[in-house]
Amino acid sequence: MLLDYIEWSLFFIHQTPNTMKKSYYSFFIILLFSFPATAQIDYNSQVQSIFNARCIACHGSNGGVDLGSFEKLMGSTGTNYGNRVVVPNEPDSSGLVDKIEANPMFGGRMPVGGTLTQEQINTIRQWISEGANKVITSTEGEITDPSEFKLIGNFPNPFNPSTQIQFQVPQAVQYTISIFTAHGQLVAEQVGNASAGRVQVPVNLATSPTGMYFYKVTAIQNGSSILIGSGKMTLIK
Repeated sequence: MLLDYIEWSLFFIHQTPNTMKKSYYSFFIILLFSFPATAQIDYNSQVQSIFNARCIACHGSNGGVDLGSFEKLMGSTGTNYGNRVVVPNEPDSSGLVDKIEANPMFGGRMPVGGTLTQEQINTIRQWISEGANKVITSTEGEITDPSEFKLIGNFPNPFNPSTQIQFQVPQAVQYTISIFTAHGQLVAEQVGNASAGRVQVPVNLATSPTGMYFYKVTAIQNGSSILIGSGKMTLIK
């Protein structure tokens, strides 16, 4: 149904006089924002894995911070910050975020030289914004029935300049990923073939400007086009 709505709306907008297009675009964007967008960040696979790969070798436990596990991290109180280094739902109040971003309040940026990528920083910020949970608390994005088509989401989100769009298909299909600007302009389209199960497709918007983008994933089954799902994602450069 959403696929039909998107295609019908864009066609209708292009047929309207230029003086009316701005109003129709605004209404179209508001409706698209009402659809679910992304799944939550998983701590062990997406956050702890960053610490294990980039941080623990030099900074396992010092300065009042222990990155060895979820429990140790959540119990850490930074020596300089005077409170817990992770404040759920408040990344800008969390000492951990301050230390991994440019120009921290105390000392140098961590890891030494600021070696985390912007995608990794965005992942940590998003995890804290979602409540800094050890396990995913929302069923959104979880696979409930392996026999159905399902959009899982894109990770990381926000991203720069690449992200992974994940979805599930019950059988081998050809898929299409279409990406639109907030004004409904098609900026990228990827076509591929997928085997049954979970599919992960890299998307790179290195040549696109910072902003909100919408995407839809469709599949061809028995000659018919099927909407797997749609979502929104944010590119931050």
